Amino acid sequence: MKDIVKKYLEGKANTREQAMLLEWLRYEKNQSVFQTYKLDWKKNLDDSWFPEEGIESWNEIQAALLEKSFKRWRKSQKKQMFFRYAAIFFFAVAMSNLVWFFVSGSDSKEAHVYYSNVIAENGHISKVVLPDGSLVWLNSGSQIRYDNFFGAENRNLILTGEAYFEANKNERVPMVVSCGDLKVKVLGTKFNVASYPANNTVDVVLERGVVELLSDKSESFSYTMQPGERAQFESENRKLKVSEVNTSKFTSWKNGIINIYNQSLSEVIKRLETRYNQEFAFDENISGFHYTFTIKNEPLSEIIQLMEKITPVKAVQKEDIIVFHLDKNKNRDVLRDK
Repeated sequence: MKDIVKKYLEGKANTREQAMLLEWLRYEKNQSVFQTYKLDWKKNLDDSWFPEEGIESWNEIQAALLEKSFKRWRKSQKKQMFFRYAAIFFFAVAMSNLVWFFVSGSDSKEAHVYYSNVIAENGHISKVVLPDGSLVWLNSGSQIRYDNFFGAENRNLILTGEAYFEANKNERVPMVVSCGDLKVKVLGTKFNVASYPANNTVDVVLERGVVELLSDKSESFSYTMQPGERAQFESENRKLKVSEVNTSKFTSWKNGIINIYNQSLSEVIKRLETRYNQEFAFDENISGFHYTFTIKNEPLSEIIQLMEKITPVKAVQKEDIIVFHLDKNKNRDVLRDK
């Protein structure tokens, strides 16, 4: 199987070999083996291996080929239990990587319902091709979950973390993204959803089309969003705050760009933890500091230095955590200038 994995990663696997690989990946024990093979393959690559169009184009071709091969394989196996897959590829700061996926079955064999969990590794952004052709960008540490009937009988997704969606239109089967108590119902549109477990707020930004917000706990709760709107849903009291925004400030992360605009230190830290896979802490007496800047490909050290210039703070590394303290010397200088 190692030879088949290598041929698949290089785009040389034929239809039969791709089908064998998909069948092999159904078993959880083989998924970790696949990751080992993939890492070994990557270590032996050099820049000259990739085509002139670049690694991003190569990944798009790979995703399309796997999607086509899966459809043929599923058709031939329709009398047997089957699973859905997601063609995935990473857009990292320096290079792209394939993200791994795993499939877990339900307890009910009679229902023949199986679930796919697609996860973006910490510190990376992944792009997912769903079985219905819709596109999803997953932010670092985020995941989506859907069953094997996705695209045919339903388009239901469960999101943990942050994702940007380009949903294909299907009036018969609308897409429904569940984020705790909030459901985002769409036909065909572009939108961003942030729903992290540590937060009590679900943030939805609509870029194009129309989405409807619903709640499992209240049948009367419903709001139809318009392009350019940002909806913040508080899970505890089911309050909804809607405002008009520049959507690119909330969706540019999928292109590796993070726009910080007049955000508090705590908000900035959440963005940095997601982007750089680094844990932070800060003293309460500096929580009121606000920042405005843009992150593109800069290393974390440069971002911290910029924050130290903007406000009188000092970042100190304590084991695995970076802690922000008030820089008393700089604070005195600020007070003196005033």
